[in-house]
Amino acid sequence: MSELDRLADQHFLESQAHLRHIDDLMAKVKQAQAQRPVAPEHARTLARLEQEHGRMTRDLKSFRDLPQPATANTVARGEGIKGVLQTLGLELEKT
Repeated sequence: MSELDRLADQHFLESQAHLRHIDDLMAKVKQAQAQRPVAPEHARTLARLEQEHGRMTRDLKSFRDLPQPATANTVARGEGIKGVLQTLGLELEKT
C-alpha cells in the first residue's frame, strides 16, 4: 500500500468516526426537540446542519468509491471531507 493510499484510508476512517459522532449528536438533538420546542433560529441551524450532514454522507461514499491507487488529489479531497465533518460536529455541539 502506497503512502497516498494509506493517507486516503486514514482520512476515510477518521471521517467515518466523525460521521458516527454527528449521527449520535443529531439523535440527541431530535430527542431533546421531542421534549421541548426549539427556538426558531436553532431550528433553522439544525435544518441546515441536517442538509450538510446528508451532503457529506454522499461525499464520503463517493470518496470511498474512488479508484485505487490514490492520488494527491484523492488525499486532499479526503482531508477536505474530514475537515467539514469536524466543523459540522463542532457546530452541532454548540447548538
